[in-house]
Amino acid sequence: MKVLLVASEVAPVIKIGGLGDVIGALPKALEKISVNVDVIVPFFPSVNTEGLELYKTFDLHVPFANESNIVEVFKTKLPGSNVDLYLLKNAKYFVGGSNFFANNITETQMFAFFNKAVVEYVKSSFNTYDIVHCNDWHTGLVTAMLKDELGSERPRTLFTIHNLNYQGIGGPALLRDTGIVPGEHPLIDWDLADGDLNMMQQGITSSDFINTVSPSYAKEILTKEFGSGFEDILKSREGRLSGILNGIDYAAHPRSYDINSVEEGKKEAKKVLLDRLKIDKKYKNSPVFSFVGRIDGFQKGLDIIFEALPDLLKDDAVFLLLGTGDKTWEQKLIDLSNDKTINDKFSCNIMFDLELANLMYAGSDFLVVPSRYEPCGLIQMIAMWYGTLPVVHDVGGLKDSVKNGENGFVFNRYSSGALLTSLKEALSVYGTERMQEMIQNSMQKDFGWEQSAVEYKKLYERILS
Repeated sequence: MKVLLVASEVAPVIKIGGLGDVIGALPKALEKISVNVDVIVPFFPSVNTEGLELYKTFDLHVPFANESNIVEVFKTKLPGSNVDLYLLKNAKYFVGGSNFFANNITETQMFAFFNKAVVEYVKSSFNTYDIVHCNDWHTGLVTAMLKDELGSERPRTLFTIHNLNYQGIGGPALLRDTGIVPGEHPLIDWDLADGDLNMMQQGITSSDFINTVSPSYAKEILTKEFGSGFEDILKSREGRLSGILNGIDYAAHPRSYDINSVEEGKKEAKKVLLDRLKIDKKYKNSPVFSFVGRIDGFQKGLDIIFEALPDLLKDDAVFLLLGTGDKTWEQKLIDLSNDKTINDKFSCNIMFDLELANLMYAGSDFLVVPSRYEPCGLIQMIAMWYGTLPVVHDVGGLKDSVKNGENGFVFNRYSSGALLTSLKEALSVYGTERMQEMIQNSMQKDFGWEQSAVEYKKLYERILS
């Protein structure tokens, strides 16, 4: 079985968000169970080529926007594996970098071109791949174009939804650019009826199978609340929709203790953490709650944290926050951290810092993940690896990985009151024997990619059969 994994990023070569971590880890886990996987991504100027043996294999001639465009195909190995990684280089379209997509080429046009280039690559490697596995809207036109250009000779296709809310909406001209003729494809024409082209919708409607990154999210997106306008389309494909929980790469999260030395290890990590963030020594034995993630007032639950925090900090507790994102919310949180009644107990760190993030996972007692929706979520799994108990909303991958009172705390209603009740429950077990049992339970959980890879192999076999 030979699979081509298509994505916008792959860690550590191109790392923009959580998708990069998935694409960087899943192929290596599949390789260990004898699934032959290649990965293909754009060659952005920000690519980290340090330590890579990179060489050019050939040129692709890609027809797009009434021009023949040269795409250079470079090949290397995914670090730490024997997985072949292909990088597609074109100076006109692949212009992303540290200011990702900062150019007059729109995101959708850039990725429509990438999709066309991938299809030309598949055609040039005809019959090499059994399955083309596409990821999120950035790859949504690949499956439609494979069907259009290769018909029944094409590889089978799988489309993975990592976050349904990000959809890649562009103008109808994108279709002309790719060479797809409107009027010949009912599903595409239906998409165009509202005046735009939705790349997520194209991936969902034209793939042989669809999956999401947790079993619960696969069920949730069939509802109006979580379906982002696609619930009816997804219901019509329910027999070919499934969910596989993402894993985590434990090697990326070093810790200085294990399940047998966790008590002393966490005590030392907490001391280092509080010293680094200049928290008053009088709080050295206080329960520490942390939030690590994107500052997103809608998805990530910052609105209910904001409302619950003053009440939580009336108790003997410390709250640490790390992340960047929405500028309005960044300022609101900075302003709250300057409130004289809580400023000695609330450390607000608006930055991206992986080392500090790992220290917060290790030195905190509780990690707060109150997302409104969460397709999978990895930080609750990382927290448990460090023996830090997650406090989560009962949705998506959070629901699939955290069990209330067993390895964390779960609240069912999205509100600051429900969150605060769960935070107070966490406070009530702090320092008790029950908390030590929960820490042991959390550290015994295995969220490595090995299990997820086995599920993907089963899904690939199902697609081929």
